[in-house]
Amino acid sequence: MKNSYKLDTVLSAEAKESLKHLEMHARSAVQGLLHGIHGSKRIGTSTDFDHHKIYMPGDPIKHIDWKMSARSENMFIKRYTEDTALSVRIVLDRSASMSRQSEDLPTKYFRASQLAACLAYLTLNQKDSVGMVMASSDDTLWLPVSSTQSSLVRILEALVGKPPSDEDALVSCLKAILDRGEKRGLIAVVSDLMFDPKPVMKALSRLGAQGHEILIFQVKDPDEEEFPYNRWVDFQDLESGKNQRIDTVPLKRLYREEYKALMDEWQSFVKKNNAHIIDFKTDQATETVLSEYMIQRSMGDA
Repeated sequence: MKNSYKLDTVLSAEAKESLKHLEMHARSAVQGLLHGIHGSKRIGTSTDFDHHKIYMPGDPIKHIDWKMSARSENMFIKRYTEDTALSVRIVLDRSASMSRQSEDLPTKYFRASQLAACLAYLTLNQKDSVGMVMASSDDTLWLPVSSTQSSLVRILEALVGKPPSDEDALVSCLKAILDRGEKRGLIAVVSDLMFDPKPVMKALSRLGAQGHEILIFQVKDPDEEEFPYNRWVDFQDLESGKNQRIDTVPLKRLYREEYKALMDEWQSFVKKNNAHIIDFKTDQATETVLSEYMIQRSMGDA
């Protein structure tokens, strides 16, 4: 893809520079992995009308059926039968816990943003459609699913323009996707999974029942997984802002046991729901995760 877009003048000079680096990283990672791999045979969408659905914010205005809407209190849009093009909805956790980082390593959100950019670039490179939800309880951002170059621009600008903040909002976002009745496709959740898993699992299970493919990318900070502390440590809850001083020596065993139980619960969920989970640490290269994703996709297409 040609880097032909103009950066939004609303972005700061620092954000514009970050955007350039993010786009270059996505381009380099994707093109490097695609070298020698045949491109997608998908040819886009047809124009055969399939059904109506109630208009939701973010739906393309050009698809509004004005005649039908005039006869109802609701706005309706036309849905069309689509060929083999894949629809990818990236659901990015933008809660404050994603700002966690170990010394000399990037934040979880930085790595998650790189991955989201690569997924968007790869999806459009394969002639498929991509959209993104940036989930945060204070300001969730919805970007519609699209196969146009401008979709990549909006995603990249959002990634550099909206840092992590406030509390987790994955459940409400997943429920909104259910209510919107989006075209069946791939739901790619990018999160640290550091929350009560049951409500999220329930929503993902319902999406799977609707025919969506569920793929979870868990971004991990090494210290969160290993808990390498042997002294009194001041901890801060990044989402609530509360501070607490804890003796980590007696806590270490309990923490590791609970962390392992949480990961086992997610592994059990994906097995039962025919979903997939890919975990990666902030000290890993994005290309490694992207390569595993492409393997998962090739297995699904086989």
